[in-house]
Amino acid sequence: MSSEDMYERGVADAERGELHPFYYQHYYHYRRGYDQARRRMRRTPLSLLSRRGWLLTIGVVLVVALAVVLGSAFRGSNADDLASFAAPEAETVAAEPVQPTRTPLFPTAVPSATPAPIVRTLRVGGSAQVANTEGRALRGRAAPGLKAPVRVAFAEGEQVRILEGPVTADGYVWWRVEGRNGAGWAAQQSLEGVVWLVPVE
Repeated sequence: MSSEDMYERGVADAERGELHPFYYQHYYHYRRGYDQARRRMRRTPLSLLSRRGWLLTIGVVLVVALAVVLGSAFRGSNADDLASFAAPEAETVAAEPVQPTRTPLFPTAVPSATPAPIVRTLRVGGSAQVANTEGRALRGRAAPGLKAPVRVAFAEGEQVRILEGPVTADGYVWWRVEGRNGAGWAAQQSLEGVVWLVPVE
């Protein structure tokens, strides 16, 4: 590449704003073209503007500023004239202040209806758990009533299956239940209301 070509390439790179570091460091004509073009570009925006161009630019700025000032003044006076024309002083009516409504930035969640609690009751075919016996076994009798012989004992925490019932006898409600060791009639709760057979399903 000739010296003139390197000079032209430096000028072109300066105009594009793309410096080639290797050429700039090793080729004098590239560096000279690049530097001269950069100096020329720095001087151009201000020094090469003609006086006529300056006057035209200043005139445009002044016209725009004047238009903005006159427009705002005209809008203010025009609004005042319209307000005085539309509402004469003799017929002035005081309006009630309107309270602004606040719109939430984020939608508030609508609380869902609380589901009704599931009430479990003892039923034939269902299951129950022996509870609140203070570690003692719940007796299963041959028939409903306190005079019937005890056939089986159900441990506290044991889950039993309900076979028959309910039957009321001797002040108790009886259910025939089946556990690990057999089946028998057991009281649902004590006379004081302590529940011994708690429904589980």
